Amino acid sequence: MQQVTAGELIEVFDHLSRNLAQYEGTYAALEERLRSLEREFRDRQAILDKFAIISETDTRGVITYANSKFCEVSGYTLEELVGKPHNIIRHPDMPREAFKELWDTIKAGQIWQGEVKNRRKDGSAYWVLATVGPLLDAEGYPYRYVSMRIDITKLKELEAKLRQERDQLAHELEENFKLAGAIQQALLPPTETSPSSSSFPLPYFVILHSQQKVKGTFYWLHATRGRCLIFVGDIRKGGIARGLLSVLCIQLLRHLVKDRGILSPERVVEELDNHLARFFQSKPPFPIEGMVILVDFLRLKLSYLALGTQAVLFRQGSVIPLTSYPHHFGEMTSRYARETTIALAPADRLYVYAGESFHPDMKAEFQTFYPLDFARQREAFSQALSPHFSGELLILGIEIPSA
Repeated sequence: MQQVTAGELIEVFDHLSRNLAQYEGTYAALEERLRSLEREFRDRQAILDKFAIISETDTRGVITYANSKFCEVSGYTLEELVGKPHNIIRHPDMPREAFKELWDTIKAGQIWQGEVKNRRKDGSAYWVLATVGPLLDAEGYPYRYVSMRIDITKLKELEAKLRQERDQLAHELEENFKLAGAIQQALLPPTETSPSSSSFPLPYFVILHSQQKVKGTFYWLHATRGRCLIFVGDIRKGGIARGLLSVLCIQLLRHLVKDRGILSPERVVEELDNHLARFFQSKPPFPIEGMVILVDFLRLKLSYLALGTQAVLFRQGSVIPLTSYPHHFGEMTSRYARETTIALAPADRLYVYAGESFHPDMKAEFQTFYPLDFARQREAFSQALSPHFSGELLILGIEIPSA
């Protein structure tokens, strides 16, 4: 056996010492790294516990872990939660179908997310945005489920408050629409009359079909000394502002016709133009179409000026269209629009249409009603519009009495 010298032993001990010192340094570094990771984990866990409600269950849904946030929000202690089924916090308002979807999803190895209403220990409710997913084994089967939830109770309460305020505003708006519609309706003449009526000497009918409380179409009638002035208006846009504009137009007509005695359609349009332009300091914010008609039933003359509104004269089986200018009130139309005068004959009938829903196909259908007895026409037109017609349309019919 070879004898080891003292020098060789010193060299071995020196090598071992260096390796040991290196190992101790590496071990110390690893220990420090481990302590650092543990601190980081604790800090992350503390932050997460402040933010999220976390729990774990086995595959049967029995709680195996719950963090402090879960205990804080639910009102249960950790001892009261662990070992209990997770539905200990289920709120009766939550439908069973929602939880069936959750279980079907996570059992299939997928992640489920949704809003859930839970119940605290004291019976009060709280809302969470929940994300639930499985932990899978080496073969891909779930062996544990992890749930992370965010408390959104304040958000849901805010949503409920906003819904309540929205409903209140909608109710107030609906009431305002009803009031505006009632005011608008109160200013309109009756929808029909007869030759025996003292207020308006010509037979007429008006059909005002609309689903809206405040209508964009309106009319106004005035009779004096053998002449009748008819105005049909159409405001296409503006919501409740349409009602205000129609009231404004009717009040202007009352002033022009009843107070100042203006009956010429051309003069009425000119004055309406000027008043509307001054009122809005430019043209009105919404297009206002319409027609001014003056019927002299003693002299059998018809004068009219139409802006966008369509009208026809029915005479002895013939339909005569009346000319309309493609302009609106308030655009200084009086500079280039002129009234037209035509002779009337006994039994002539005038039909005026206003509203965005009037179209050529409808005109062709309505022509089949013109030969009917005038007293029956209101019903015929109304039946053609109901119950499937959903737009807005005004139909005004006037008959010149036979001699």
